[in-house]
Amino acid sequence: MKIQYPALAFLAFIHVLALAALPYLYFYGLSGAEIAYHVIGYFLGGFGITALYHRSWTHNSVTFARPVEYALAVCSVLIPQMPARQWISTHILHHHHVDTELDPYNIRRGFWWAHFEWIILAPVPPIVLPARLHDNPVIEWQERNYYTISTLINLLIPVGLSIAAGAPWWGGALVSALRLVVTSHVVYSVNSVCHKWGTRPFSGDNSARDVWWFPFALGEQYHNYHHAFPRDYRHGVRRLDFDPTKWLIDGLVAVGLARNLFKMPDRRIEEAKRTSVAAE
Repeated sequence: MKIQYPALAFLAFIHVLALAALPYLYFYGLSGAEIAYHVIGYFLGGFGITALYHRSWTHNSVTFARPVEYALAVCSVLIPQMPARQWISTHILHHHHVDTELDPYNIRRGFWWAHFEWIILAPVPPIVLPARLHDNPVIEWQERNYYTISTLINLLIPVGLSIAAGAPWWGGALVSALRLVVTSHVVYSVNSVCHKWGTRPFSGDNSARDVWWFPFALGEQYHNYHHAFPRDYRHGVRRLDFDPTKWLIDGLVAVGLARNLFKMPDRRIEEAKRTSVAAE
């Protein structure tokens, strides 16, 4: 087991800054502009991961217009995951080898392993992308500019907003770190919470679960459905399911900025539900 020291150092650093943000918030508070930036950043960063990284690029569930890809690629950097190529490659491994030793975030190694320990302790897998993404210019552009974009939107803009509000400049960095930590743990929870608790209405073949009470994941919480039908652009398929990423994609399709939706036929979904109930 080889420790990934850069990942360990980064995670430790932003968690320390996030903790320091709590007394800062008590003494200085936040301006309306700062609140808006970080709340909107939560959603934009989330959609960059869920809609672009996950549903479009990894699972080929939808094709976005190129300007939308660029915009979402920038938004994704609001959550400190990793450049798209590494994220996609790692997530494909997870689906191909779920619940086995080849699964990078194998829940059978424990909740905390699946949540974040794998980032620090697992070997970095080689990058293998689907052939359809080999010539995608957005992926290459984002990788070249990932840290420049991150410095701008996760440091310089928050610091500028803090200065504009008349607060210490370093407060912007602390509050930004708090957002980075919160949003990171939401993403981590899809690998841990959504493989530990919840229901398996569509497939009992693996540990993935639907966790309706975890809406912060913007639709990714319907993880049992996703593992049963990974290509479906919808994760929440039932009438009352809370899946903002699905709604975003539907809206982009309606205005001509997305196409090639993949939707699992209803008969296949009903058959999966019957099979899962019988297996239970």
